[in-house]
Amino acid sequence: MGTTVKKVKQLIFILTLALLPTTSRASPENDRVYQLETVAWLGSSDNMDGVFSEFIDEQFQRYFSAQTRFTSKPLKGISEILGKSSARYRELIREPEILKKISRKFEVESLIRTQVFKEGETYRFLIEWLYGPRAEVITQHEFRYVDEHKETGFAGGSLPGQFQQALGTLISKLPFLGQVTGVEGDTITASLGRNAGIKPGDLLVISTLQSVRRHPVLGTIEEWRWQSIGRARVEQVEESLCFAKVVETESNQNVIRNHKVREIVSAPPVKRSREEEETFIARSGWVAGNAGAGLYARETSDGAGGKTRGGSGVLGVFELDTQLWLNSRYLVQGSYETSLFNYSPTDLSTGSAIGTSVSGTHSKLRAALGASLLPMKSLFDPVAWIHAGYKSTAHTLPTTADLTSKSSLDSLFVGVGGSFPVTSRLLAQLDLDLGIFRTADAADLGFGDASASSDLNFRLSGIYRMDTHFFFRVMLNIASQSMDFSAGQSLSQKSFSLSPSLMYYF
Repeated sequence: MGTTVKKVKQLIFILTLALLPTTSRASPENDRVYQLETVAWLGSSDNMDGVFSEFIDEQFQRYFSAQTRFTSKPLKGISEILGKSSARYRELIREPEILKKISRKFEVESLIRTQVFKEGETYRFLIEWLYGPRAEVITQHEFRYVDEHKETGFAGGSLPGQFQQALGTLISKLPFLGQVTGVEGDTITASLGRNAGIKPGDLLVISTLQSVRRHPVLGTIEEWRWQSIGRARVEQVEESLCFAKVVETESNQNVIRNHKVREIVSAPPVKRSREEEETFIARSGWVAGNAGAGLYARETSDGAGGKTRGGSGVLGVFELDTQLWLNSRYLVQGSYETSLFNYSPTDLSTGSAIGTSVSGTHSKLRAALGASLLPMKSLFDPVAWIHAGYKSTAHTLPTTADLTSKSSLDSLFVGVGGSFPVTSRLLAQLDLDLGIFRTADAADLGFGDASASSDLNFRLSGIYRMDTHFFFRVMLNIASQSMDFSAGQSLSQKSFSLSPSLMYYF
C-alpha cells in the first residue's frame, strides 16, 4: 500500500512539473529569434462554409500594404502542406506541426490565424498572432459584430472598419514596438520612423529579452521578461526608420543589433526661438488668393471658306486656389478662377479690323487628387506628383454676327506637378493639366456638336517665404482650348496671365 501511495505522489509531482510554464533564459539569441519582421496570414476558418474567407483576405491585404513595419508574404502553394491531411481545415490550422511546416516552407516568422464563429445573430472574430517556428500564440484579440447591412454585404457595413481597428489593436499587444537594426559607435538605427509617429528628440527605451515563459499545453506565451539596456535620443527620422544617439546604458550593458524598443518617451514641446520660428515649415498645405493681368486671344471659323474671325484683348484675372496634403503621399487641389476681358475681332481672310469690341467673362472650376512620387517631409523638400481631376471652363461673350457667343468645355484631366527649392527662401512650383475626356459646347454659334476638342493648362510659379506662414507668389498661367465641329467650323481660345498672390501655409 505504501509503495502504491509513493508512486502516485511521484506521478503527481512529474505531471505538475510538466504543466508548469517553461522558460527560455536570457541570451542575445532570444532577441535574434523574436524579430517578428515577416508575417503571413492563414486563410480564415468559420462555421459558415467559408463565407468570410475572401473578405478577410482583402482586409489583411489592405492593412499590410499600408504599413512598413512588417514584410508580408503570400502563402502560395500552402495546399501542398494542408492537402496531405484528411482533417478539416479549421483543425489543421490549429495543429502545431502544420504551423511549423508552413513557417519553414515560406520562411515567415509570424502567422496570423483568424476564426469566425456565428453565434445567433452575432459573429465572433478571434484573431491570433503566432510565432510560426514554434507554433506559439504571442497575443490575440477578439471582437463581435452584428450584421446591420445584410443587403449590402459585409463590405458595405461597419465590419471593414472594425476589422482594421482589430488588427491595429492586435499589433499593439505585441511585446515590443520595434528593434535596433544597426549599431555604429554610439549611433543606432531602429525600425521605427515617421510612420510610427517618431520625431527628433524622442527617447527610445531599449531592452533585451531576458526570458520567455510558455504554457506547455496551450502553446501560448504566458510572460515576457525584459532587462533594461538603456536609452537613445532620436536625431533623424525617415519614413520607416530613425537614427538615434545612445545617451545612457545600464551598468555593463551595450546596445547591440536586435535589442528591442519597448517604449517611446515623447520629447516635450519646445518653444521655438524667433530664428527657429522663421525657419519652421508648415506641412499641411496652403491657400492663396491672386489677382493679375494678361491677354486673351480667340479664333473662329464658320467653315467652308466662310467667315473667319480672330483677335485679342486685355485680360484681368482673379483666383482662389488651395493645395492640401492629406499625408506624406496624397494631396488634394482645388481652385476657382474668374476673369474679365475685351475682344476686338479682325477678319482673318482680309486682315482688316472689324471696328467693334466686345467684353466677355471667363470662369473655371478645378478639383484634383494627387499622389506624390516621393514622400514629402516638408514643403521645401523636392517633391513631384501626378494628379487627376475634373475641370469646367466657360467663356461668355455676347452673341454677334462676328462669331462670338457663349462656349463651355468640361474635361477629366491628368497631369504632373512638382515643387523644387531654389534657395532656403525661394521655391519653384509647376502644374500641367491635359484634358483626356472632354465635352465641348458652342451651341449659340449654331455649329452643332463638337467632333473633337483639346484642353491644356500650364502653371509655373515662383514662391518666396516672407515669414513662418505667409508667402508671396508670382504665377504664370497659360491655358489653351480648341473645338472642331463636323461641318468644318472651329473655335480656339487662349489666355496668358501673370498674377501676384499672397499664400498662407499651415
